[in-house]
Amino acid sequence: MIKVTVKGGTLSRAEIEAYIFYTKKKYGIVLPEELEMILEVDGEFVNISYNPPIMFRTYRATDYLVNDEAKLNDSKLAELHDKIPNAV
Repeated sequence: MIKVTVKGGTLSRAEIEAYIFYTKKKYGIVLPEELEMILEVDGEFVNISYNPPIMFRTYRATDYLVNDEAKLNDSKLAELHDKIPNAV
């Protein structure tokens, strides 16, 4: 379960659950057990931060984007590992 800390105000349990759902939908990954979500209430707005920060990587594999190597099939995963990164 994600540890949630609310700062600067109060949020209902339903609002907290909505922010957890938002995070899972946004990152599309299984979140780490030790993840802490910090919700800072600023008037009508809520700033979300994570401890430790979620590292979000996007992989381009033949005309579509995925955010987790686990979602790639075997051939796409091999293609990803065979690619040579461009030097910038």
